Amino acid sequence: MRILICDDDPAAVAELQSAVRAFFAERDETPDLVCYPGGDALLAAPDLRADLAFLDVEMPGTDGITVGARLKQANPSVKIFIVTAYPDYLDEAMRFQVFRYLSKPLDRERLFRNLREAVRLYVTESRPFPIRTAEGVVVRRAEEIVCVETVRRKVLITTTAETLISAEPIEHWRRTLDLPCFYSPHRAFIINLAFVNSITRDSILLKNGNQEKTAFLARRKYAECKAVYLRWAESVG
Repeated sequence: MRILICDDDPAAVAELQSAVRAFFAERDETPDLVCYPGGDALLAAPDLRADLAFLDVEMPGTDGITVGARLKQANPSVKIFIVTAYPDYLDEAMRFQVFRYLSKPLDRERLFRNLREAVRLYVTESRPFPIRTAEGVVVRRAEEIVCVETVRRKVLITTTAETLISAEPIEHWRRTLDLPCFYSPHRAFIINLAFVNSITRDSILLKNGNQEKTAFLARRKYAECKAVYLRWAESVG
């Protein structure tokens, strides 16, 4: 698990780093923990991969809200914790599905409780799925699967990196992708709710970074789809 901490206050970084290491030490785990002194430094890093991120809001240069939005674009499944003494930014932070909003000074018990939930979701979303193709078997994690669709009798699996042709029918994937993040809005589609950008009465826009894809939405499923998405968003937000 790769965890980023971004705060211009060295004491706050040290406190959070110590708490996070203590949490994972209890689990006999050692995460890849990377700290940055500000938003500019984080965004200039060559590797923006992140599973969890702890961001201060008010920092010199790029603020934590902007950094969080950029991280979410690069890592749709990242769990972002906003850690700040300024609660006024809550509405802005919620626009990109902040996982939790933690106040300074840090409450370690609350941090640990929310970390347990974040790790549980990370393990679920990181579950591997083998995809059988004509060339062999490719393994992709749940968080890498954007959608499954039927196109001209072929079953295409769009991932964050490529599109694969599945040797299995779409009904196989409806049974196999049994996690809460997956939903079938139409007989020809299964989508990962983590990539939903917008929902209209007959379509769903999925975004993966700068890439977009439109999935069909059966009109009779419009209300159900919105309800399913909101329940999922509340469970991870």
